[in-house]
Amino acid sequence: MNAQKNIEILFLIIMLFCVSCKVYKKVDWINPQLPKEERNKYFEPRQLSRITEGDSLYIKTKDSRSFDIIFSDVRNDSICGLFFQKNNKRLRTPIQTGIPISEINELKVRKFDWLTSLGVSLGVPILVWITFLIAPWTFNYGFSGI
Repeated sequence: MNAQKNIEILFLIIMLFCVSCKVYKKVDWINPQLPKEERNKYFEPRQLSRITEGDSLYIKTKDSRSFDIIFSDVRNDSICGLFFQKNNKRLRTPIQTGIPISEINELKVRKFDWLTSLGVSLGVPILVWITFLIAPWTFNYGFSGI
């Protein structure tokens, strides 16, 4: 019984260190953040200098189409990269193409978020622990009534 408890604790510690949350952040909010006066909710061409090759981007166009791409470069006034998703539908085969900068309404970059990771890695075990305290009878590991 003691060995099982140690395994459970080890599993919990491994889970805490392995959880990593990546979220899409607006370009002006990625580190180093711009001062509040300079931040813009919508896309501006100056934001292109803050993204690097290989970044995972979420792009929403002025006509409300959305794309998930792996950024490669800017060519002929277009953001080019490997497109994986269009309008929330996964593409069977990723396509290497571009979107004209003039059509972009919103640009977000997928980045690791320490605060979200910490919240998830601490919040989930605490929530499970509280649930066990409040209603322990709902977690019956045996077969009853057989």
